[in-house]
Formats: sequence, C-alpha cells, structure tokens
Amino acid sequence: MSLFSEAQQQQRMAEVKNDNEMTESYNREEEYQRAQQAAVEAVMVGRETLEATIGQGEQLQNAENMADDTEYTLDKANRMLRGMTWSGFILNKLSRDVDPPEYKDDTINDTKNNKGTLGPPKVYEQVPDLYKAAAQALQNYHANLQVLEDCETNEQKETCRLICDDMHRQVNKKITEASTMIGQQRKDNNDSVNDNACKDTTNDEDLALQLQEDVSALRQRQLVLQHVQRGLMMTSGEKTDASASSINDKVKLFKNVKHNDTTVNGSSDSNTTSNDTVLIQQDQHLDTINQQLQELGSLAGNLNISLQQQSEVIDSLDSKNDTLHFKTKTVNRRTERFIQDKSWTKPRAEFVRYAWIRHQISGQYLSVAPNNDSTTLVLSNVFNERCIFGIWKRNRVLGLQNKYNRRWAGQSLLGKLTCSASTFNRREEWEVDNDWSDTTLLIVSAGWGSGGYLLLDKEGKGTQPLIGGGDISIKKQAPKWCIDEFLEK
Repeated sequence: MSLFSEAQQQQRMAEVKNDNEMTESYNREEEYQRAQQAAVEAVMVGRETLEATIGQGEQLQNAENMADDTEYTLDKANRMLRGMTWSGFILNKLSRDVDPPEYKDDTINDTKNNKGTLGPPKVYEQVPDLYKAAAQALQNYHANLQVLEDCETNEQKETCRLICDDMHRQVNKKITEASTMIGQQRKDNNDSVNDNACKDTTNDEDLALQLQEDVSALRQRQLVLQHVQRGLMMTSGEKTDASASSINDKVKLFKNVKHNDTTVNGSSDSNTTSNDTVLIQQDQHLDTINQQLQELGSLAGNLNISLQQQSEVIDSLDSKNDTLHFKTKTVNRRTERFIQDKSWTKPRAEFVRYAWIRHQISGQYLSVAPNNDSTTLVLSNVFNERCIFGIWKRNRVLGLQNKYNRRWAGQSLLGKLTCSASTFNRREEWEVDNDWSDTTLLIVSAGWGSGGYLLLDKEGKGTQPLIGGGDISIKKQAPKWCIDEFLEK
C-alpha cells in the first residue's frame, strides 16, 4: 500500500512540474509578446511623429518664403511711393533697385545632403591664447566627423568613431582647463580691481560658453550619424556581420550557460532541452527588441535635426515679423501722405488729452527749455507745465502741442528738433506704438519721409533729444517713452 502511494505521489509531482513548466513558458511568451508589441507601437508613434514634424517644417519653410515675398513687395511699394516726390525720385535714381528674394532650390539641397550634413569647420576669430588649443581641437573634431560621414566599411566607421570619441574627450578637457585658468584670473582681477582685465575675462567666458555649445552640437551630430549608419547597415545586406556580432554579445551575456551556435541561430533539434528552448526564445526576443531600439534611435536623431532646423526658421520668422511690421507702417505713412496730397480737404485733428512724456530709463520728462529759448526740447527732472503736452490725433499720426508755449513739437526746415511751430502741419506729425506706456517716438517727416526716431545724445545717456535714423536697427536702439494722461486738479 505504501509503494502504490509512493508511485502515485511521484506521478502527481511530475504532473505538477509539467504544469508549472507550461505555465512558466506561457507567462514568458506572453511577457515577450507584450514587450515586442510595446516596442512596435513606440516605433509607429516615432514614425508618425517624424512625419508630422517634417510636414510642420515644410509649412514653416513656406511661411518663411511668404514672409520674404511680402518683404520684397513692401520694399517695392515703398520705393514706388517714395519716387512720387521729387526728392524721392532723385534718391531712387541714385540708389540700387530692390532685389527679389532668393528661394531655396530643392536640387541644390539634395546635392548638399548627398555631400553630407556637416558644413566646414567653424572659424573662431580673435581667440585668446588660453583657448587656442581648445578651438583647434574642436576644429579637428569637426573635421573627423566629416571623415566619419564618408566612411564606407564597418572597420573604417568603427576606427573613426573611436577617434571621434577620443577627440570629444580632448576638447572637453581643454575647455575645462582653460575655464579653470580663466576662473583663477577672474579671482585675481577682482582682488586687484582691474576693469580692463575683468572685461577681457568676461569675453573669455563668453567664448568658453560658445565652445561648449558647439562641441555639444557636434557630439549630438556624431550620435545621429552613428544611428543612421547602423540603420543603413541593417538594411544594406550586411546583416550577416551584424548577426555574428550579436551572437558574440549573447555568448558573453550567457557565458555561464552552455549552448552551441546551432541553438543560437535558432535551429531546432529533436534532443533540444527545455533550457535550450528558453535560450532560443530569449535570443529571438532580444533580436526583435534590438531592431526596434535601433530604429527608435535613428528616429530620435532625425527628430532632433528636424527640430533644430525648425527652431532656426522660427527665430528667422520672429525677426522678419518685426521687419514686416515696421515696413508696413512705413508704406502706410507714405500712402496716407500721398492720399492727403491728392485730396481737396485735409483731415481734421482731434484733441485726445493732456499728457506727460517720461523717459523710461532715467525717469526724466520731455520738456521745453526753462530759459528764454522755450523752443528747445530737453529732458527735465522737474515736473511742471513745461512738461505737459496736448495730444492731438489725425488719422494714424499724433501732434504734440506744449501747454506752456502753445507751440508744436516737430522738425525745423534745417532738420533739427524744435518746438516752435504755430500749426499742426506735416513736419509736426509723430508716430507711436500701440502701447503708449512703453513706446518709441518717430517724427514722420524726417529722412525724406522715411521717419526718424527720437534719440538722446551721448549714445542715449545724455539729456538732449535729437532726431536719428528711421531704420529698424535704429528702432531697436531708440529709447522707450511712457505717455501718460495728465489730470488737472
């Protein structure tokens, strides 16, 4: 009875063991399938994201082309309107005509892409002695990345990759050494209070930041190149070498497990044990995941390049948007003047309010001179009736009538800033931004009708207002003013 019970017990244990092995195998296969399905979904999402990013980049490029075309149209219109006056006609004869925009040619871009994505090494001008070695190492690193692009065989790519990695470490090392010496010099300069030396040290720190940004960009480009080359290797008929290296890696990974190459290659045998079956499943799972990860890395690299290009286009569009807004206002001014000249009646000016005009940085008020010559505009720390102006509006332009002398601020016949006109005419027209609390002041009649911004002498640090140029570069340097309402008590 005891022997029968022992036999039944062994049979029952064997059945439980088989059930456990089947459950284990099922759980393992289900886990592998879930992991592979997640990897495939990630790749699909990456492909769709890259496709959407490329489409967005094309839209941004079209927007930039439209901005260039609009700017060209505005320049032509401005030149045509300027030529309707005698002074503008002569100026057009003496100046060069507007050049049409140059659009990018796809064939040229394709040729450049075939030659590689990297341009020539960046040239750094006026490099301090401490950073010459770092700048030279960075240029060498850039040149070797160009060699990495042109490598054809796997041996060349691997050798060049090792060289680039070593050069990347050398560049970082030299930048760190130079930055450490600059930091010590800055500390010594602070102790000695040397302004010139502190200024040179600040410039050196700016160069160090520029070098670090450049080496980071080159490193990112190297990683992208390596991902792309791996993707090409897997799709260009070199799968044998890749699978061989993968087998070697797996042998190292499972060096404590004994199995032959036939098991790794997936060949089934009638005497295959359960351990060999598990190893085959692991190998197939690792191969699948490895391929998905390589494609994800390539997609990530391409996404990074596309986003960098789009960032550059967005920055360009931001700058061009300001330029277009500026030129549109110039064309509108000239058009309104031309319409006024052809109309029988002049539009009437409407009084808006009394206000004071304060310089944002210094806090001083725009005022007429306190001496007997009350036609000169100056900046004053004292707020009184000389600082109050009546704001009149006519179409898009404003008129500034001083409350103290009842004269209008504008441009004299000699082109000087003055507050002596008795009527609100074309030389007394001003233009401001939409936000009166933070605006520039433009006198419309200056610059042969192109306008001139109200500046300050001594490069903006003085107290004497004057009329400057009307270009957008001058606008960026022009002081900001606050026009606020004056309430009489």
